[in-house]
Order: sequence, then C-alpha cells, then structure tokens
Amino acid sequence: MRILILSVTAGQGHNRTAKGLADAAEARGHECRIVDTFENVSPAMGELVDGGYRLSIAFTPKAFGRVFRSFERAEQEFASILRAYKSIAARMSLELDGVYAEFQPDVVVCTMSFAAQIASAIYERGVCSAPRVGIVTDYTLHPFWLGTTLDALVTPSEQLTESFVRKGIDRAIIRPVGIPILSEFRERIDQTEARQRLGVEDMPTVLLMGGSMGHGDIAKAVESMDENPSLFQILAVCGNNKRMFNRLSGMHTRKPMRVYAYTDQVPVMMSAADMIVTKPGGLTVSEAIAKQLPMVLVNPIPGQEDRNMDFLTNHGMAMRANATQPVGEVAGQLMMSEERRRLMSQAQALFGKPNAAQDVCSILEEVARP
Repeated sequence: MRILILSVTAGQGHNRTAKGLADAAEARGHECRIVDTFENVSPAMGELVDGGYRLSIAFTPKAFGRVFRSFERAEQEFASILRAYKSIAARMSLELDGVYAEFQPDVVVCTMSFAAQIASAIYERGVCSAPRVGIVTDYTLHPFWLGTTLDALVTPSEQLTESFVRKGIDRAIIRPVGIPILSEFRERIDQTEARQRLGVEDMPTVLLMGGSMGHGDIAKAVESMDENPSLFQILAVCGNNKRMFNRLSGMHTRKPMRVYAYTDQVPVMMSAADMIVTKPGGLTVSEAIAKQLPMVLVNPIPGQEDRNMDFLTNHGMAMRANATQPVGEVAGQLMMSEERRRLMSQAQALFGKPNAAQDVCSILEEVARP
C-alpha cells in the first residue's frame, strides 16, 4: 500500500506525527512518502506561515489565542473566513497534482487541518479518489477540520468524541485511537540505566522542555525551581532557541543542571526523569504519557495548548503552574509526593494511547481496502 502523508512545517508536532506513522507503516511493509505541503505548493508561503507562527507565539500569544477563539466560532459567525480558507486551499492544491500523479497513493493522511483541506480539494476535483484520513494532533478540534471530505478522522481520545460531534464532525468517521508517536517513546528503559546513558547523576530528576522552538521563558522556570528546597537535578532542553541555550549555559544554579540544544535523546531523558515540566504541545505530552511521566504544564500557547492543558489536568494526567502557583512551587510539591506521581502515572496509563501509530496503520489498511 502506498501512503501519502501531507504534513506542514509550522511547529514540529505535525512532522513528528508523520514520522511516527511512517515508521510504523513501513515496518508493516507499506511504502510511505511524507510531503511538506507548504514546501511543495509554495515555499514562500511555507516560510511565511512558519515564521509568522513563531513570531506570533513568541511575541503576541494573547492575540494568537483571540484569533484561535474567533476561528472556533467561525462556522456561525465567520463563515466567510472558512470559505476564504477553503478557496485558498483549493488554489494551492493544484500544485500537488504532480505529486499525486507520480506517487499514485492508495490512501492520503493529513496531519494538519490545512493539509486536509488541500487533500479534500484534490479529491473534489477528481484528481485522485484515494481515501483521506485526518489526524488531530491536539486534545481539541481546530475549526478548520470542518468542511473537509474525510473517510476517517483520528482523534486523541474517546473522551473528546461528543465534543467533536457537537462541533460538526460526523460521528461515523471518528477514530479515537490517539496521536501517533515514534516507537522510541514506547520503550521502557530502567531509570538508572537511562541516567547512565546521559552521563548525569543518579538522583531525582526534572526534565524541562520548551518545545521544538524553545517557546516560553524557561530561564525563569529554572530560577523558580532552583529556589525550591527539594533536592533534584534539572535537564533543560532548549530546542532551536540558541539564545535561550546560551543564557541557560551561563547560569549559575544551586541545583545540578545539564543544558541541551535540539536533541534526539528526549526518549532517554523521559525515562531518566521523575517528572517533566513542559508547555502542553500535543505531541510532547503524548510522548510523556506513553512514558507515564508525571507532568507540570507551563507557558501554554493560547488556543490549542490551553485546551490541551484543560484536558490533561481534568483527567489527572498533569498539574499546571501559573502566576499564582509558580513552577518551582508546583514542581516541588509533585517531587515531594511519590503517591501523587504514582496516581498521575496511573491516569496516563488509563487514558494514554501509546500504540496509536499501529492502530492508525490498521485504520489505513481498512479504508484503503477495495
């Protein structure tokens, strides 16, 4: 089976989902091609969207949240925005006709709503009749999934099904099997062994992550945790934020701290840690859930990540820090309570979907069957 996966560059969650699914599908003997939608239809547009996304979440997150909430009301109050969005997707879809013609996919997977709109436009123009499957990579529904012509929509949890149906998704296409992740996050590594692999002390450990783009003031989080009297070391991952990496590398802390730039050792770090402090990106939290790693959530980007935080805290899988409860205080509380961490890990085991990539492969094999 030939699987065409349409992803986008904005952030890294969509691409990590695509890679996790492709790895699982190729292990089952399928041929996969991951296509960066923006790069293929308009590299300039891709750079504009990716750069604009980075700037908006870094400097105007509240405005980004207001736009997202406006889009959530788009079906009723901003129908013209949806029509314009679909019209842009239809025009841009023309640039992918060659990819479809050359690859001849048996099924098309979309890891972002705009990619799903493009795939829907291609289908509606009669270019390719292959089934289309969308994957929601946050614990909420972006409004632009509405109006797509999908044969299946993969969602993070059955707990979200009724909400998605109320928002306009056909119940018949919903497949609540989870967000696909890389197989490394399903591996169980002994904590002491993981620390040895990383070359860090075998002691209580907090993993601090700012996302692939290093969003959020993680230096402030370090300072807050450094003031907490609990004994633990900090593994701080700055992603692609070189300025933050340099800032943290120059800090003098009472607690032992190791600072990392972008790294492929995150699965090992999660096994080494007793808890993670992170912004609630859909992929990062799904990876932590697969590791059953207690979470403290900070610096949510208004919009999808606010909704992710609500879902995770409401289901007992995470705690949250904010201005009134600083991250150092919350992390210290969690570190002091082994029972609280155990209960959080149990909730993650109950609601998590670590086998999502394999389950999505089964869905693709089902919908592509003649």
